[in-house]
Formats: sequence, structure tokens, C-alpha cells
Amino acid sequence: MKASQWSVSGLRVTARPEDLTALQAMLSGRPGVTVDACDSAGGQLVVTQEFTTVRQHQDGLREIQALPGVLTADLVIHYRDPGTPSDERSARGS
Repeated sequence: MKASQWSVSGLRVTARPEDLTALQAMLSGRPGVTVDACDSAGGQLVVTQEFTTVRQHQDGLREIQALPGVLTADLVIHYRDPGTPSDERSARGS
């Protein structure tokens, strides 16, 4: 991924503590997704997504929200390199 095509979003994912191990495994297997921290007692994960478009971040968040065991998944922060298109349409130049 070129530096000019990079964006990152930070998510807080909440689940029941007994579901965290399985959820971490599901998230770790997803392309562009990293589990950065786990609060086992509180049932929370800090997750990073790295993609090239805002659309990918939006779709990724929706997919994470729909995973089994997820109670909530919320966007905490999003950063897009200024040289990165905001969606696929602008990436194609139309």
C-alpha cells in the first residue's frame, strides 16, 4: 500500500467476556484488521483497520458489528492521508 493511499480507523468493540477469545480470532483473521488491546474483564477490544478508502472502513465497521458475539462496535477515530481519495469513485477519477 502506497503511503499516499493509506487511512486508518480505530474502533472500540464490546462483547461478553466469555466471547472475547473467539471474537479476537475472527477479527485477527480479517485482512486490514489488527486487535491492538483486550480488556478481558470489561469485554472490550481496541481494533485498528487499515484500508485505502473510506468505503472500506465503513463496510469493515458494519461487518464487525454483525459478527457473532459483538454487542457494540464504534468508530473512535479515523485518519486519512490527505493524498487518499475519499471513496472509490474519486479513486477512479469520476
